[in-house]
Amino acid sequence: MESILSFLPLILLLVLFYFFFIRPQNKQQKELQEMRNNIKIGDEIITIGGFYGVVYAVDEKNVVLEMLPDFNRLMITKAAISRVITEEESVIDNEEDTGNDDADITDESEAIEAPTESVEETEVKEETKEE
Repeated sequence: MESILSFLPLILLLVLFYFFFIRPQNKQQKELQEMRNNIKIGDEIITIGGFYGVVYAVDEKNVVLEMLPDFNRLMITKAAISRVITEEESVIDNEEDTGNDDADITDESEAIEAPTESVEETEVKEETKEE
């Protein structure tokens, strides 16, 4: 009886380890594999390297992407796909990108002024400094 009680903490630790670490990781891997298997032509994705692209062709193990913004084609494995961008996410990103950045400047001294001289005038000034 004492030998069973001495192993009880170890058994309890293994059970907790399974439910808190192994099971959630297996569930996450299963969802990720399902997402990668359900990729279709025209989906926008992000690779694990951070590249954005549109799926051009799908194979059993590989995907051909049209990389944004210049539409170069690139073949990657499905394992390199981090996530598929949904329409809701792209709409939210577009709204954030079109926000008015000038509204954040409260002091006029923080604003960056555009240069007033042309490139030719700058080159002439540099040439006179060299002489």
